[in-house]
Amino acid sequence: MRLTVTATAVCLSIIGYCWAPDADAAMRKPVDIPAEGLGPALQALARDRGLQIIYRSDTVDSLRTQGAAGDFTAAEALTRLLNGTGLSFRYLDSNTVSVFPSNGAGGAERLETSTNYALPNRSDEGTPLAPSGGVSRSDFRLAQAKDGLTDNSSASESSPDEGGTRIEEIIVTAQKRSERLQDVPVPVTAIHADTLVNNSQLRLQDYYTSIPGLTVTPSVPAAQVLSIRGITTGPGNPTVGITVDDVPYGASTEIGGGIIVPDIDPGDLDRVEVLRGPQGTLYGASSMGGLIKFVTVDPSTDEVSGRVQSGTSSVYNGAQLGYNARGSVNVPLSDSLAVRASAFTRLDPGYIDNPVRAIDGVNEARASGGRLAALWRPSEVFSLKLSALYQQVKGDGSSDVDLQPGLGDLQQNYLRGSGAYDKTVQAYSAILSAKLGSVDLTAVSGYSVNAYTDSFDYSYAFGPLAQVSFGVTGSPVFDDNHASKFTQEVRLSAPIGQQFEWLLGAFYTHEKSSYAQNVVEEDSTTGVVASSSALNLSFPSTYKEYAAFADLTYHVTDRFDIQIGGRESQIEQSSTETETGPYVPVLNGGANSPYIIPEADTKASAFTYLVTPRFRISSDLMVYARLASGYRAGGPNLSPGGVVPTEYDPDKTQDYEIGVKGDFLDRRLSVDASVYYIDWKKIQLQSTNPQTQIQFNFNGSRAKSQGVELSVESRPLTGMTIAAWAVWNDASLTEAFPAASSQLGLPGDRLPYSSRCSGNLSLQQDFPLASGVTGHVGGALSYVGDRQGVFTATSSRQNFPAYAKTDLRAGARYHSWAADFFVNNVADKRGVLTGGVGNNPPFGFVYIQPRLVGLSLVKTF
Repeated sequence: MRLTVTATAVCLSIIGYCWAPDADAAMRKPVDIPAEGLGPALQALARDRGLQIIYRSDTVDSLRTQGAAGDFTAAEALTRLLNGTGLSFRYLDSNTVSVFPSNGAGGAERLETSTNYALPNRSDEGTPLAPSGGVSRSDFRLAQAKDGLTDNSSASESSPDEGGTRIEEIIVTAQKRSERLQDVPVPVTAIHADTLVNNSQLRLQDYYTSIPGLTVTPSVPAAQVLSIRGITTGPGNPTVGITVDDVPYGASTEIGGGIIVPDIDPGDLDRVEVLRGPQGTLYGASSMGGLIKFVTVDPSTDEVSGRVQSGTSSVYNGAQLGYNARGSVNVPLSDSLAVRASAFTRLDPGYIDNPVRAIDGVNEARASGGRLAALWRPSEVFSLKLSALYQQVKGDGSSDVDLQPGLGDLQQNYLRGSGAYDKTVQAYSAILSAKLGSVDLTAVSGYSVNAYTDSFDYSYAFGPLAQVSFGVTGSPVFDDNHASKFTQEVRLSAPIGQQFEWLLGAFYTHEKSSYAQNVVEEDSTTGVVASSSALNLSFPSTYKEYAAFADLTYHVTDRFDIQIGGRESQIEQSSTETETGPYVPVLNGGANSPYIIPEADTKASAFTYLVTPRFRISSDLMVYARLASGYRAGGPNLSPGGVVPTEYDPDKTQDYEIGVKGDFLDRRLSVDASVYYIDWKKIQLQSTNPQTQIQFNFNGSRAKSQGVELSVESRPLTGMTIAAWAVWNDASLTEAFPAASSQLGLPGDRLPYSSRCSGNLSLQQDFPLASGVTGHVGGALSYVGDRQGVFTATSSRQNFPAYAKTDLRAGARYHSWAADFFVNNVADKRGVLTGGVGNNPPFGFVYIQPRLVGLSLVKTF
């Protein structure tokens, strides 16, 4: 809280200053830019003056400047650099300049046909600082998308060239500043939300096969295990971080609900970014495998706009039709204030039947929610964005398929009502951006709630005990977790001369979780409850983290730079456990109920770092190397003593990587490739105390993840887009599990859920149908290689066979109207995601969604 109060005081104290006009552009400063290529010269001036200089690379690359030396204002220096080039410039706001041919219209009008922009040092929050009534960066995106179906700001900034075959320029915020995807020395995949909505791919489980290296594995009905590049040993503290508008979301530990992953409906998202490899320096805990960023659409002061969509779908073996409806509206209230509101509701049809209890479509789910955001920009140097997001998903049952005698395809036999779940996502944020001279200040405050209840049938394990104790055999288990999280981050960034850029930041988070589990005993036939609380477990916990981080980029030359960063984190945790109910003596050697385990407190620290040299062979080709680390939190163990250590430490990954990104054939071909080796040390493992049967965690063993990733996108013909990626990954143990482990792991054993080979191929063809009407057809083929399940007490592990899935789509657009038809999993494959040996129950499996056919209609205004 001390950090929060301090940050707030700093932010408020500079508001008055920030309202004053920024005089930096009018100041004369020494300039010494030699005669050289115009592109590098403009980039040098941008770094020196903290400017955003936007230009077409194909216009600038062939030109040279006579240079500028002396004491000049920014405008005077630009005039000298552009002298004799046939180009002019125009200020779009206090720190954004567009460069265009002198015989062109200039400004935003010229940018309507641009295909490549240089955007150095731009703020990452998506809240452009434009003067009242002036032209904002949103204008460029609107100009390019005004005939399309995007609501507002977009992840891409481009429009077709004369042949209509150039690849879009994608803008991402992977390094907490906006950059071209092809300029970021991090392997990143960005998926536009419109693509997901139009194809009814609304959950991570639906579209993870579109993203290299990402694996999504369902756990209990409300939970999922995420991994990137195979970095996981199964359920445990999360190894993949999640942010919503750069605000960390979700608990940092498993006991706090860290495996409850938000499936945010993409209706009001701009895009989803997935960063592969450790991201600990900029993003902190839980990003040792990588990071998933949900980026929402910002309000805009430009004009009233909106979008309305409705659709329906039918799934193979479905008990009902699915439906969805979404709407969003953007309303400028003044030249400096705008609000945006959105809402959605949908029904996901159930396709799993329970013939024993005569229930069809037991896994039907209903989701609804909305978002409200406001952007206030009273001057060129200050903006404040407020956002509130709420979503809820309720499911009637699990998607498990039981492989048992008497059951057929897509069937299960669980107790009535078990498998039901209720997940709530709440995310609130306040993002302040201000410019203090040449220094950019960003303060990000966030509060989130990740709450869920779920249940599962545990009769196969507790049934015999229930029969002896209560004369019944049914034993459902109910989970209830409510995790709240407050975060505060403050960042300062600025250039130092022409060669250095620096970023300093401080971070604080406080998490509080109340997790409880209740075992109920009931008659499996009638549902009559014999004991409403045979065993009740309560695990309240708290988590605090303080961190400071820094990042420095040294531009050795105009083509070569080195980025160095570090982060020091201090972690404090506490947890306790209370057990009540008649099963307490049975499970704890005769202990009385309530059985209370005293509170355990721990403190730990973690240091992460980043070294990234980058060399630009040309404006469209870059190579880089990356040495980066990440970590996840450790924590206390309850009832330490004997084989149970007092606490377990954070574990860490270290990534050695070489990558290349480039555009070829006049930007009709884009390539992104990387080779990596990740060393995973002090792996967090789980075991069971043989005396008390209480689970505990400890550190041990070592693993690696090594592989090759290749992504290619091409537009060989007018209207045709071909994209493909392929991954080879070897994620395996390099050291055996210690003897204290209740699981068996030997060197060379593969890590859970990781496939050696995976890939994706997609194609889309756009074509004219009639005057004002365009059509498109396309499809995607995804391949996931064979995988192995969680580690067990023996060498026996569940094997998940490889599978391939084909999706098809077609649609048409007429001005602001669009219709899309899709068929997902055309061949109705039964790809296995998880289940079997080592899972509860061992005869339950989760498949990919069967064939889904749907139609959606969209109207924008």
